[in-house]
Amino acid sequence: MDLKENFTGIAGQDWSKFDFTQWNVEGLKLDSQPAAITTWLRDVALSGQLAQAFARGVAVVKTVALKDLQTQARQLQQSIASMDAQLAARTTATKNQIAVLEEGMRAAAQPPSATPDPSNFQVGIKVVEQSARVGLPAMQVRVFDTKNPKATLAIATTDLTGSAVLALNKEQTDALNKNNAEIGMEVLTQDGKTVSSGGQTVVPKLNQTGTLVASIPGSTDLALHVQAGNAMTAQQKDLAEALTSRLDALKTYYQTAKDDAQQQLELIKNMIADLQS
Repeated sequence: MDLKENFTGIAGQDWSKFDFTQWNVEGLKLDSQPAAITTWLRDVALSGQLAQAFARGVAVVKTVALKDLQTQARQLQQSIASMDAQLAARTTATKNQIAVLEEGMRAAAQPPSATPDPSNFQVGIKVVEQSARVGLPAMQVRVFDTKNPKATLAIATTDLTGSAVLALNKEQTDALNKNNAEIGMEVLTQDGKTVSSGGQTVVPKLNQTGTLVASIPGSTDLALHVQAGNAMTAQQKDLAEALTSRLDALKTYYQTAKDDAQQQLELIKNMIADLQS
């Protein structure tokens, strides 16, 4: 119960026409608590039995104050009890975010997987820099029949993790199967310069998936792609660290709030005990 806040309006009243001999409070704009106490003071002042009226008034004020303090105590107890649940919920949510992020980082380090489709054959492509094993974004990748390398079967651009998924339709896959063909992969820069070709091959079959990985030695042609890949990796690591730091911050925040509320509750309990004594 903040008496300072409750009685702030009293000083701002126009007391120039107030008749203190009659204690007429009509016309004064007071909140409930100062109005009640002002009325009580009027009744005490105008009664012929000051001591008895004052004692009765004090008892009323104590009763009102006690009820108000007990209400505040219950609210604080409920707030303290809810803090543990709030901390647990927010901690779980943050840990789930960390788990999702870490799983995404693990998945991003591997060739992308695709869901088999009876109407086509899909191949997951992964392009990395050989020494750092960082995925290379914005690389052009194309797959071709190893018996006819100049004929492009499908082409795509790697994403921020150096991954791409290419699909061969039923006609392409059936034709390759008929010739017992295998498919290979070529990797090119944005300006069309080949930086990797051949290497792994895969046999295409409908309703199946395959993977092709190109591990390319570092060079000036890859510099910007490596820089972009490193930036992506650093961003993910920074986010993971920020989420981990949030866990500690949550614990500190709720412990501080709980300690403050508990201190306030003890103060109110002492005030209640004084009023009840």
